[in-house]
Amino acid sequence: MYTPTTQEKETENYEFFNGFGAFVCDGREYEILLEGNNRPPAPWINVVSNKSFGFQISESGAGFTWSINSRENKLTTWSNDPVSDRASEAIYILDEITGEVMTPMSLGRSDRGIYRVRHGFGYSRFLHEEGLLDQELTVFTPLDESLKLWSLKLTNNSDKVKYLSLTYYVEWVLGTQREQTNPYILTSYDNEHEYLYAKNIYTLNFRNTYSYLFSSEMIVGYTGDRQEFLGRKGSVLEPRGAEVKLSCNTGVCYDSCGAIQVSVAIQPRECKTVLFGLGQSSSLSEIYKIRNKYRDVTAAGNEFDKVKAYWDRLLGTVLVKTKDRAIDILVNGWLLYQTVSCRINARAGFYQCGGAYGYRDQLQDTLSLLLADPAILRNQILIACSRQFEEGDVQHWWHPPMGVGVRTRITDDLLWLPYCTAAYIRSTGDAGVLKESVQYIKGPVLTEDQHDVMFTPEVSERSESVYEHCKKTIDRTSFGEHGLPLMGGGDWNDGMNEVGILGKGESVWLAWFFYTVLGDFIPLCHQEGDTAYAQELEEKRKILLQNIEENAWDGEWYLRAFYDDGSKLGSKENDECKIDSISQSWSVISKGGKKERAQAAMQSAWRYLVREEEALSLLLAPPFNKTIRNPGYIKNYIPGIRENGGQYTHAAVWLAIATSMLKDYNMAGTLFTILNPINITRNKKDALRYEKEPYVMTADISLCPPYTGRGGWSWYTGSAGWMYQGLLNWFLGIRKEGNELVIDPATPSSFGDFSIEYKYGSSLYEIRIVNRSKGSLTTEAITVDDRVIKGNRVLLADDGKKHLIIV
Repeated sequence: MYTPTTQEKETENYEFFNGFGAFVCDGREYEILLEGNNRPPAPWINVVSNKSFGFQISESGAGFTWSINSRENKLTTWSNDPVSDRASEAIYILDEITGEVMTPMSLGRSDRGIYRVRHGFGYSRFLHEEGLLDQELTVFTPLDESLKLWSLKLTNNSDKVKYLSLTYYVEWVLGTQREQTNPYILTSYDNEHEYLYAKNIYTLNFRNTYSYLFSSEMIVGYTGDRQEFLGRKGSVLEPRGAEVKLSCNTGVCYDSCGAIQVSVAIQPRECKTVLFGLGQSSSLSEIYKIRNKYRDVTAAGNEFDKVKAYWDRLLGTVLVKTKDRAIDILVNGWLLYQTVSCRINARAGFYQCGGAYGYRDQLQDTLSLLLADPAILRNQILIACSRQFEEGDVQHWWHPPMGVGVRTRITDDLLWLPYCTAAYIRSTGDAGVLKESVQYIKGPVLTEDQHDVMFTPEVSERSESVYEHCKKTIDRTSFGEHGLPLMGGGDWNDGMNEVGILGKGESVWLAWFFYTVLGDFIPLCHQEGDTAYAQELEEKRKILLQNIEENAWDGEWYLRAFYDDGSKLGSKENDECKIDSISQSWSVISKGGKKERAQAAMQSAWRYLVREEEALSLLLAPPFNKTIRNPGYIKNYIPGIRENGGQYTHAAVWLAIATSMLKDYNMAGTLFTILNPINITRNKKDALRYEKEPYVMTADISLCPPYTGRGGWSWYTGSAGWMYQGLLNWFLGIRKEGNELVIDPATPSSFGDFSIEYKYGSSLYEIRIVNRSKGSLTTEAITVDDRVIKGNRVLLADDGKKHLIIV
């Protein structure tokens, strides 16, 4: 009789196991198996965050924690070194009888047996057994507290009492960079309430905050001295402080850290949970309250249940079930989780610790929540209005809560406001947002020779409705000699910042986008009774389309832009950047391109930019290298890297969406397949080539031997939100407009039948798509609760019932 190996037992419930990890729990967790030197080729992390506090954590347990702003107010050290992946926080377990020190996370060590790491929605879990001690560590952030909790469950599998000393260690930053803040960090200990705290006494923005450590157990030792804790070896892997009782020293002039120790005794076969907490607050009374709350470990369990319930509710609004599990896993959880936890809340990842809001970035991200939680988009619209200058232009990015940011000549940022506002109203029917009054900001206007300037603007006394804010962005858009919008300091592609910097270069992509914005905004003008403005925009839109077709068609595809000197970019006449993806995709997405031209442009994009054998969909080709004209900093990238001729995933998703809209079903299926990170990490060889996490999107993928196929920075990318929109709204074809559900799939017949569950208020709609596998690829009639309805629209009812739709 065959006996399964240990690894076979460990991996029997795995989906898409690639030698390093796999999906478990119906795709809701990703488990990484660490054994010996077998570990992922780069840190595979989780980003866990509520609206004001969070952390990132890798499979080794390394990572960092922040409060309010992930760049400006780091509590502990951020590292983006994928080789060392050095930890700035850790828990150590000393067996006081044997003298052995264990860690519930590997910290990169390979000599301590198997570690199983599970990244889930809102938490990460580390499972390990060593020295007859079962260790289960769950790390999470409560929904409404500025706090990180480490819940360590220990089970004594021996027949003797285990006397353990547990030490929790953090390396303080309390600002942007430890090198700058360390001399000014004061540590102290509150004996009455039993917590260690630290303050940066020389900081501008977060001066009155206390960062603190506590445990559910009585603290028996502590230190604020990093040299004492690490010892002469100076290593987080083998710190001296984990082996001895800490001295209870705190103060100033130390190489600062925070370390607290507790002692526990665990009976044979007994299970015990110990909590450690890291938080920040400006209120001592709040610290006391939280400190006392978590003396009881069940309080952490209750908060953990709330975290899981929140993500279940948000991610469970729409559930898809297809024959393609890779699509199901992404759409049913990971894409929206990446968007909300990382992009909207944290604004940070392993490779970029941003902290700032990008004007266009988070507006686009929140578009993906129109079904799951449209209130998040509504709020972002109001935030975006509050970062608009009186003159109509906007901050390209800004840091909360201070508001310091950059004023630029980038020309597309501001137009995402009317685009997203129109999308919000079209989907929700909530036109009331247009009447919301929001103040402007004010500050120095760019002089003629300034491309950008960074400063903290004042809040203006002037406030206007969201509708007027949107109008200002439209009126701010200027045109060049070909009648196309000026490129300014860059359009969507920031790297093309020199194409139109002299004020004459024009953007063809921006022309398509502006055409789209005008078409979306005109109905809102009529709704607001602003008929004269609506007519003005109609005329502007009509002339714009004529100008695009007269000046931007290159014979087989659309140009990308005109330089300041009037020469073409993205033309067959160019040696480099002959064709750019986004001018082609938006000729379709805008619904403006002449049918035969748009079709030809897309075929050119597929021919020159899509490389199926390498699973790449490129932004442009060939890359910039030796061209005399300088398009901008895009040319500074090595050819085939990032925007310079690699796959820029954001744009690659737009191409897939446009393909779906064209009803080229097989090509749409191909493009969404090669964009799915699960598909490009199916085995160990592929995972080693790609390097990054299989469960989240990357911003870019290289086309540059020997790095072809290597993922760029992961997590912190707007491609996650667009991938969700692309798969759900355009490929699977489920969109909401007002109180109607539009069902318009673009799946090929080979994709087979699929179903979607959509929770609408108290009602549940089950949509079964069964006709496409039979070869019927148009939706002329559907059945709703046994009633046949012509067309592809269903009137939604929030009636608490379950409804069945068959297509």
